[in-house]
Amino acid sequence: MIYTLYPDSIDQQKIQECVTRLIAGEIAIIPTDSVYAVVGDFMNANALKKLADIKKESVKEAEFSFLFTNLSQVSQYTQSVGGATFKFIKQCLPGPYTLVLESNITLARKLGQKRKTIGVRLPNNGIVQALAEALGRPLASASLHHDDEVLQYPTDPEEIIANYADKVDFVIDGGWGDNTPSTVIDLTTASPTLIRAGKGDVEILE
Repeated sequence: MIYTLYPDSIDQQKIQECVTRLIAGEIAIIPTDSVYAVVGDFMNANALKKLADIKKESVKEAEFSFLFTNLSQVSQYTQSVGGATFKFIKQCLPGPYTLVLESNITLARKLGQKRKTIGVRLPNNGIVQALAEALGRPLASASLHHDDEVLQYPTDPEEIIANYADKVDFVIDGGWGDNTPSTVIDLTTASPTLIRAGKGDVEILE
């Protein structure tokens, strides 16, 4: 099933249909403000299993990122942070960054994982934000990788549909994506630490 959505003009009926499918345990390929991602409802065990299978890992080992709708939702699933860290988060989000934060016990228990941190994303993309808002919780996600070692991430929705639609339950075509992943910054250290340079400007650390 293919849904065509536009980040600047959200069709709420299509969003609700997609969310209903996610709650039922289906997984989807969706656009973000960087690369296309595979997502599912982390509250559904079947969805987590499907996502982990795509990553070729077990659910307990898989390092999912989480896509949120706003900072208020982020605070529901992470430990509280100090004023300086919160100011830094507001500088980064929404935007093409993945911020490593300490997760709260509710999320850790649901995932059944020993690790105490999660990758937080709040993409500057209306489709993602509408899905997470309608779902009422963040989406567990994994980046969609290209088989080509040079072009690591597929960007053309038609190519994604042709080559990857059989790996998921549905696809949201939100236009051309980017082939540069998010910049990853660890905020659990004494000062923000760059883990991976990507689309987000690393000068924010200066």
